Amino acid sequence: MPSIRGFRAHIEPDDVSGHSNPDLEDNHDCNNDLHIDPVGSEALEDISEGAVLLGKTFKPMEHDHRPRRRRGWVTISGFSLPKPLLYLLTVPPLLILINLVASTYSAPKPYSHYRHPTLTNGSHSFHPTVLLLSLDGFRPSYLSTHAHLLPNLLSLSTSSKWGLRAESMQPVFPTLTFPNHWSLMTGLYPSSHGIVANDFWDPLFYGEQNKGAQFVYTEESKSWDSRWWWGEPIWEVVEKVGRKAAIIMWPGPPVTRTGTSPSYFVPYRNLPPSSKLSQIFTYLDQPLPTRPEFIASYFPEIDQSAHRYGPDAAQVEEKLGMMDEMVGGLLRGLEDRNLSEVVDLLIVSDHGMTSTSNERIIYLDDILGDDGVEAIEHKDGWPSVGLRFSSTSNHSLYLERLFSAAEASNGTFAVYTPDTMPQRWHFTGGRRIAPIYVVPDIGWAVTDRHEHEVLFQGDYQPRGNHGYDNKYPDMQAIFLAHGPLARMLKNVGKGFVSHDPPVLHSFKNLEIFSLITRLLNLRDVEPGHNGTIGFWEGLLD
Repeated sequence: MPSIRGFRAHIEPDDVSGHSNPDLEDNHDCNNDLHIDPVGSEALEDISEGAVLLGKTFKPMEHDHRPRRRRGWVTISGFSLPKPLLYLLTVPPLLILINLVASTYSAPKPYSHYRHPTLTNGSHSFHPTVLLLSLDGFRPSYLSTHAHLLPNLLSLSTSSKWGLRAESMQPVFPTLTFPNHWSLMTGLYPSSHGIVANDFWDPLFYGEQNKGAQFVYTEESKSWDSRWWWGEPIWEVVEKVGRKAAIIMWPGPPVTRTGTSPSYFVPYRNLPPSSKLSQIFTYLDQPLPTRPEFIASYFPEIDQSAHRYGPDAAQVEEKLGMMDEMVGGLLRGLEDRNLSEVVDLLIVSDHGMTSTSNERIIYLDDILGDDGVEAIEHKDGWPSVGLRFSSTSNHSLYLERLFSAAEASNGTFAVYTPDTMPQRWHFTGGRRIAPIYVVPDIGWAVTDRHEHEVLFQGDYQPRGNHGYDNKYPDMQAIFLAHGPLARMLKNVGKGFVSHDPPVLHSFKNLEIFSLITRLLNLRDVEPGHNGTIGFWEGLLD
């Protein structure tokens, strides 16, 4: 089998004391090596950009110039004794002491009893493996409105033997890329895992210095700091029990705040789906000791086109066909390797997409006045906007202006404070959620006239957007599965829309976390999460 080519780097995590979510504090230290894999022709250039992340190299040990001792003898208090005689004098008392201690105390072996079965594809040994793919911006309606473009994806949902899907999967609010990808990976709401938007302000990021910082998802130098990312991602659970995980461009950091990194990591870059597919098979073709048992990969193509051209544009249809072709190649590769009964393939999206236009814009300066806009110190998120006014400004005046405008807007937007935020969003608490949130109705956007005229040059972009209330059909995500998981189904009927082929009722994306820990036999080490207790026990054997 071919081996992974790349280089290995040890990332030295920053001191995170005092900066993590106190409800999610960990007491372990699980540093491990990070293998950054070059993928595609530009890989070496991209890897060099991450050189600032590399840890210090070890210096060779100095030569020892102490006097040489007489071989086979030991000196104690000035007397030299042969080693065999010393062993005869010390071993029996030592054995007695060990037995005495063992009789009164038995140290736990935390990972020795976890099931780790070995399977075979007929020629090689495998452990149960989960492959998680995220198709950014893929809304469930595409499976019906564009069925002619999606034969491979639909084959997953029509196979009663190996396939399973849900009618939809509900993202967390806000329905944005980074919050939802970290919720998929941790099973936590954004208020618990800390990534509350794609861009947001933490007023106490540098706690001991009483200084804040801005999270900017497009700047790795800022967003990769492990102090942003709370919770314990699936790949950390995998690595902590001595197994291997591989992350291919999934939104998230290369190292957690506990110092844990995936065994293999490919940072985000502009690569075609074929390159990622090739990397996935490179991992699966590894020998057993180095093969990852959890692989996650991210595909942004549909989201990018839908933002630029709109969710129903011909360019989006092209990307839908591209994703289906990728899935087809993946299924053929798994079949060629005889891995259908070994690898569980889970295909999800982070959110859906809806149309926007120049006719559906909310101008903050029309509501707050120029003085109100100037008083905004930090503006988080988009299209929903979190507002933080300066400490010297008239908060109550600007809040009253917002409330009055929302009431007169005929439902085009709402204004929330921590006391009025809908409970179903679980979007309150913590310093990272702004004290005032302006949430537009689906398809609307919040901006100001300067931004609209200067940045967008009078023509609002994008043509498609997300980030709205997670109750809307256009904001829903997809869930499809293929592999041994489908053979574990029970009680088909309860919790299912149909049984042949099996189609699950819609469920929250927070349930994906416990599904993967179950498939990898890691439930006993599963950290706390916001998913439903026992959700999969009623559906799977």
